[in-house]
Amino acid sequence: MNLTVILGSMALVGAVGVLWWGLTARPSAARANLFAGLPQAAAQPTTSESVLGRLGHAAHRLLPNALVDGLEVKLVQAGHPYGLDLPRILGIKIILAALGAFLLFLVGQPVLALVAAGLLFFLPDLWVLSTRDKRQAAMQAKAADTIDQLTICVEAGLGLDAALARVATTTEGPLTDEFRHTISDIQAGVPRAQALRMLADRAQIPEIRQLVTALLQAQKHGVPLAETLRIQSAEMRLKRKQRTEEKAAKLTVKMLIPIVFCFLPVFMIVTVVPSFLSLGDAF
Repeated sequence: MNLTVILGSMALVGAVGVLWWGLTARPSAARANLFAGLPQAAAQPTTSESVLGRLGHAAHRLLPNALVDGLEVKLVQAGHPYGLDLPRILGIKIILAALGAFLLFLVGQPVLALVAAGLLFFLPDLWVLSTRDKRQAAMQAKAADTIDQLTICVEAGLGLDAALARVATTTEGPLTDEFRHTISDIQAGVPRAQALRMLADRAQIPEIRQLVTALLQAQKHGVPLAETLRIQSAEMRLKRKQRTEEKAAKLTVKMLIPIVFCFLPVFMIVTVVPSFLSLGDAF
């Protein structure tokens, strides 16, 4: 058997194994301790993190800073899906690009190998961007209900920090995860105002930015938090209703394409063609 085929098969199996290992590995203990309030020094990296991490750190030194920083921001906004951090996602990008280029190079397509390497290198970016958009949409959908729960907790006599902690322990979802992150920042010594601004930067949705601005203004001017939260909740519900009405208004236009190109031709065939066939038989 050709030695090149043997080496290519071994490289293919090894690359797929490392890629699968990196995607299915559990989040590191350091990331779990962030929510549990435990020290991060005791966390030990797993083998998959060390392999992908070293490859990612090497790629980080070679890639442009603008490209890496943009990916890191999107990864934070996506909530680090599957526990992936920046070095690991960079390692996955390098493995995908090298694997695609190597396979096409083996079959004698060097030009396609370069094209495939570029496309596969940016494929994880598209996945992270899609995950970020879905996460932001989920936060927008739950924002009003979550703020209602905050309002109830504040009206019951809890402070803002205690209300955030209460909501974070009774609900689930991406917005709840961001609240837990904010609570961890505050418990770690970050000022509340800065922690709230970091929450808005991570969420990157208008509702949370507006909420954070209103909370900071209320804290600065002494406005009751319950009243501020109630107003914000009402505005979020109004915006959610407007988004639903906008989607319903666009639905009619979107339905024109399948009706014209899919339903109408079939309808014409079913109704008109038999008539023409009957006329042909009559004459």
